[in-house]
Amino acid sequence: MKARFVFAALLGAALVSTGAMHSAAQDANKKAPVKAAPKKTPAKKQEAPKAEQKTEQKKAQQKKTTPGTPTLVAQFGDWGVYVNRAGKTCFALTQPKERQPANVKRDPAYFFVTTRPADKLENEISIMAGFPLKEDADVVLTASSMNFPMFVKGNGLWIKEPADEAKLLEALKKDAEITLKLTPAKGAVTTDRYSLTGLTQALERVTKECP
Repeated sequence: MKARFVFAALLGAALVSTGAMHSAAQDANKKAPVKAAPKKTPAKKQEAPKAEQKTEQKKAQQKKTTPGTPTLVAQFGDWGVYVNRAGKTCFALTQPKERQPANVKRDPAYFFVTTRPADKLENEISIMAGFPLKEDADVVLTASSMNFPMFVKGNGLWIKEPADEAKLLEALKKDAEITLKLTPAKGAVTTDRYSLTGLTQALERVTKECP
């Protein structure tokens, strides 16, 4: 149990540093720099920009990451699919579409569905809120008109009954979005709204990447 708390915290930190849903690879691919051709070779002026642009795009897409850094491999609707090659961990990920109150300062939030074949872990649901949570607060995730109690540890949430995880996942696939109300360790209740568009396809890709 303790291991997954540590893993989720490390994963959240890694995603913050890599930009999560707005990865450096995506940005670079859209705005790849074009260098001017050398003045001494005027004959290549027309070809150099295209060739160098493709090179920069390829480098951005194949950007090397440090061991343990998740890499975005696919995007389905509002859900991205990430793979950590070093530890062979795959997960579907999304971030809130809306956070209220909007003026409250907090770190990014993430909704994960994680698979780690080495640990025989498949489709574990966890949420990193982006701020310390009140640990004795009652948190319920509602999907397809069914309620699933969650438990809190630090700034993360997990389903209380692991046996219900598959049921929750199927319920999430049937909904368009979910709303999660959270009580911070300090301050007023906050509300995060998550889109579920693309979740089913993202989980199918996770299964292919981490069979």
